[in-house]
Amino acid sequence: MKAPIQTTLTRMLGVEYPVIGAPMWQVSYEPLAIAVSKAGGLGCIALPNFPSPEGLQDAIKRIQQETERPFGVNLHLSGKFDWKSQLKICLDAGVKLFITALGNPAEVIPDVHANGGKVFTGAVSLKHALEARDRGVDGIIAVGAGAGGHGGKINTMVMVPWLVEKTGLPVIAAGGISTGGQMAAAFCLGACGVITGTRLVATEEAGVVVDYKNAVVEASPEDIVYTDRITGNYANWIRKSIEGFEGKADAQKTDWRKLWSAGQSVAQVKAVQPASAVIEEMVEGYWETVESIPRATGK
Repeated sequence: MKAPIQTTLTRMLGVEYPVIGAPMWQVSYEPLAIAVSKAGGLGCIALPNFPSPEGLQDAIKRIQQETERPFGVNLHLSGKFDWKSQLKICLDAGVKLFITALGNPAEVIPDVHANGGKVFTGAVSLKHALEARDRGVDGIIAVGAGAGGHGGKINTMVMVPWLVEKTGLPVIAAGGISTGGQMAAAFCLGACGVITGTRLVATEEAGVVVDYKNAVVEASPEDIVYTDRITGNYANWIRKSIEGFEGKADAQKTDWRKLWSAGQSVAQVKAVQPASAVIEEMVEGYWETVESIPRATGK
């Protein structure tokens, strides 16, 4: 493995590499988080994947039995989940990173900070980013166009430097990042870290059916459809998985095993791999890119 990559994010979270495994619905369970954290990144679990307090407690216990390295969670503040109970469980367990969504992060920031943690929130627009900054978050996740899940409409190459300039906060790049070269590009734009999700769907540890993993490998960016007709909010989906789907998906009733979200970075996913191999390849690719830049510029 190559040398650590030191950024504001790695210093904030105490990890070797500024790579966060996206906390994905129906994908990010304990095995994936463990593998990413063991590889030097920051593994995350999606709290909606654990509807019962007991299930969440067991999941965190398993992660901590397997690794002493930090891990993170996402926290949905919409009211659809018992986020207050989830927050307490995670704080008691010493979780260091909370990624908030669908609500006011100010409701959790004091408790997280008192426990030595950090709060980031995703933003698909400058308005969202500024609101989150004014509410006291530690950083912003710039969710650009082409991201898996509920991505934005602004290109990541534009979104990242824009939010860095306008918010003055640490910014993590999300959307279209599956390789070390893409990670290096994000850092050139001012990001202090990246989130990768789509590439981690096609891993041995991802908690989805094999057909979903293979679909990510087989898809091209042209197979990714950006639509609001599935959940009511715009998101990116693999075309063949939503053909014929009618109505709106329901968090409890819909068979999510048949609806497959992915981003345009499917272009860089070549095979189903162990998650550790994904992180290792991204880090090695980053250093190769950095070392090649002087030659490319003629210096």
